Amino acid sequence: MAAEVEPSTLAALTGATRWPVNRWGIPSRSSPDRREPGGWWNIARDAATRLRLCSSEGPPRRWISMTSSTVTSAFAFTDPDDKLGAKNRLMSLRKTGLLDARRRLALDAITRLAAQTTAASSAAVSLVTSDRQIHPSTYRADGLPTESDERPISHSLCQFVVINDAPLVVEDARAHPVLSQHPAVLEDGVVSYAGLPLHDPDGEVLGALCVVDVVPRQWTEDQLVGLGDLVTAVETKIALGLSRREVHLDHQRLLSVLDGAAHTMIVLADSEGVVTMMNRAAALALNHDTTAIVGAWTLSDLTRIARPEVASPSASLGGGTAKDWTLEAADGSHRVISVQVNIVRDVIGEVEAYVVVGDDVSARRRAEHLLRDTVEQQGFIVKHLEALDAARSGFIATASHELRTPVTSILGYTELLADGAAGELSTAQSGMIDRVDRNSRRLLDLIEDLLNLARIDATASHRVRPLVDVVALASQAWEGLRPELVGRDLVTSVSVSRSSIVVSADPLQLERALLNLLSNAVKFTPDGGSVGLDVRSHDVNVIFEVTDTGLGIAADEHDAVFDPFYRSQSSHARATPGSGIGLSLVRRIAEDHGGTVQLESVLGQGTTVTLTIPSGGCVSA
Repeated sequence: MAAEVEPSTLAALTGATRWPVNRWGIPSRSSPDRREPGGWWNIARDAATRLRLCSSEGPPRRWISMTSSTVTSAFAFTDPDDKLGAKNRLMSLRKTGLLDARRRLALDAITRLAAQTTAASSAAVSLVTSDRQIHPSTYRADGLPTESDERPISHSLCQFVVINDAPLVVEDARAHPVLSQHPAVLEDGVVSYAGLPLHDPDGEVLGALCVVDVVPRQWTEDQLVGLGDLVTAVETKIALGLSRREVHLDHQRLLSVLDGAAHTMIVLADSEGVVTMMNRAAALALNHDTTAIVGAWTLSDLTRIARPEVASPSASLGGGTAKDWTLEAADGSHRVISVQVNIVRDVIGEVEAYVVVGDDVSARRRAEHLLRDTVEQQGFIVKHLEALDAARSGFIATASHELRTPVTSILGYTELLADGAAGELSTAQSGMIDRVDRNSRRLLDLIEDLLNLARIDATASHRVRPLVDVVALASQAWEGLRPELVGRDLVTSVSVSRSSIVVSADPLQLERALLNLLSNAVKFTPDGGSVGLDVRSHDVNVIFEVTDTGLGIAADEHDAVFDPFYRSQSSHARATPGSGIGLSLVRRIAEDHGGTVQLESVLGQGTTVTLTIPSGGCVSA
């Protein structure tokens, strides 16, 4: 047997140095010319020759093993680091899609050329996993079919190419100290072998392109160089397959994303406007199967099924302007799709593609139409109500004016009768005259309140008002209350600032508001109770506060008592006279002066009403 020579001895014999290698793991074309004395094939051949010369026993060595980067590294025939089972490598193998052991016609031409170039009996593209060797392409020079496209890893010589990521060239495996006992040699009859590693674009070693013969061979430089060129072709095929796989996966991922937009229509088209992709929502919206549209329809075809017809998106919607398309669904209903078309341009500004995005806005458009109709109807109703309110105000003003004259006449003749102008009255007759006078005055007060409401509605709120002395006005209102206090057992109090408080106001309206508040306080306070008036200035406001210890108002009626003609439950229960206009008029007067009115009341305990009017003047001593 040939003597074993250490790598350092081999380096010394050959003077080998490291050289650039290509991605197949063999010296690249930038290395010294193979035909020159310093070329790597001549160095390897010289090294083999010197090994035979240095051998002291047995026949000359008939095998060569090289590594991917230098002839000074030992070639491993074991896998202690489990390179065959490396996770990333196995994943790269699966991605190629070549592990199903099916013949690949695209690779058959390469294996046939490999066998013919090297005059080998067979050639194969071998992919090596952790437990088997798969041949997606094989070729036999004798034309006989291969026994199997898959072999166990135990019968693989290509595994050593993968483990070392380096070429393995064997002239006679029967004389090899390790391979001579290998099952591929003993059982499959392999005698000579040459295999170069195959890589994916990321540099993972996948297997080998190998040629095999059943007789000893001296592989020539040209044969091995040609085999290396064919490795490039195989790797190119693998890279193209991976590229197609990635394109397919990207296509599927994009479809998944597009289909995930369940309520958004998405259509992609090329630069010519031909539809290239669409999601499920688009197929439903267009009421056409995806296969019938993709590759056959253009964007112009899409617009023809819209109602009303719209211009071609590629012509009119390229600026990204949204446009409504009305499309008929399978059930005959119509859907409104808000469509926007965006143009994708390349680096030089040429149109590359179109992206059509459509949102189903049917519900939104129905809501908008309903809202628009509702607003129009409400506008009509408001105008109608305003007309009715104006008519009501006009009627109240006219009726009140017409009623005041006869009521005033009744009061005048009542006073004459009470004074004995028609003769002396009996006691019964005097009582009747008093009732007529009392009810006539109540009716006259109601007429005055109605006329005041009509005047406030008909008069501009920004009219010029005179300056009014609030203290004097409050005193006049209190004096006007005195007739209602006659015969009543009430404790009264008046608190008015000694200083003159001046405001810009309508004196008649303001006095009327105070009289209404004071009259309500007296009317709804039983004998033994109290009624008070407090007039004061606070910041820029004048405050009129009327308090009583009367019947009070339930909490749920506090807002309602300010509505016209509303009477509280306590008023109905006690049959207290009143029209329900008083507090309504007070609020209208306060608002007409830019002020507010607030009510605080507890049922059975009394009421406090606060009228606040902006000062508009000054406080003087």
